[in-house]
Amino acid sequence: MNYLESMADALSFIENHLTEALTVERIATSVGYSKYHFQRLFHHVTGETVGQYITKRRLTEAAKYLSLQQKSVTEAAFTYGFESHEAFTRAFAKRFGIPPSALRKTGRMPRFAMKERLQVPYLRHIQTHLIEPVPATIHHAREIVGYACDTISQKDILSNWQRLSRTVSEAESAKMPRYGVLRYPDAFGLDLSFTYLAGVESSASFAISTEGSERWRLPAANYLVFPHKGPTKNLPLTYQYIYGSWFSQSAHLLFAPYDFEYYDDHFLGVDHPDSLLYIYVPVLSEA
Repeated sequence: MNYLESMADALSFIENHLTEALTVERIATSVGYSKYHFQRLFHHVTGETVGQYITKRRLTEAAKYLSLQQKSVTEAAFTYGFESHEAFTRAFAKRFGIPPSALRKTGRMPRFAMKERLQVPYLRHIQTHLIEPVPATIHHAREIVGYACDTISQKDILSNWQRLSRTVSEAESAKMPRYGVLRYPDAFGLDLSFTYLAGVESSASFAISTEGSERWRLPAANYLVFPHKGPTKNLPLTYQYIYGSWFSQSAHLLFAPYDFEYYDDHFLGVDHPDSLLYIYVPVLSEA
């Protein structure tokens, strides 16, 4: 059994015992590791400590418990292993930015807060590709024009890219970087939602004016730029790492309801294993 298979078994053990008392030693024993080896392996593979991961998973499931089953805050706290109503409320508010009572009333969560169970394809992806950001500053706002859809469907997003390609000639396309802009609502339910614009930068020498096109503004801001290498079908895994692991351990603050993908001449096609694109996330400076 290789280490990713062992990790998959450990994650299954955690899920099956999420409402019980869990220790590193108990989880490690279930997959045949010493606690000393396992806690280091887990952190290396997932980018989180065992305790951090368990707490995030418990809070995520507690959020679903509150919203979907309309259980009381106290019942959710004790079901998911918190010692008191107060301890649960503090942890919940720290993770999600709202008290559990507010979620129970509205059913709406801040974006990127939910921590779903880690899966082997995700672990393999972050082990294979180095995903470390570099800072960048865009000093002037950019106008992006293209085609948008209110969906997370990859089929619909691809359709907009194809429509853009039909609009932009091959000669123009060869020298024009493309942008995939994701605009998020301030809050939404337990499922992620966003509007996606496939577009190019508008300028005095080029603009799209066909029916159905939209124009969005990317403001000047400080960004962290994360690389994504490989097929675009794995993009959700990179986003999962960025928002599920990297930012949870960073002092950088997310403040704007958008991010964007930047496609230049390093992008070799949707299926090419060496293709590169860049994900720009607007941030405030580290606290």
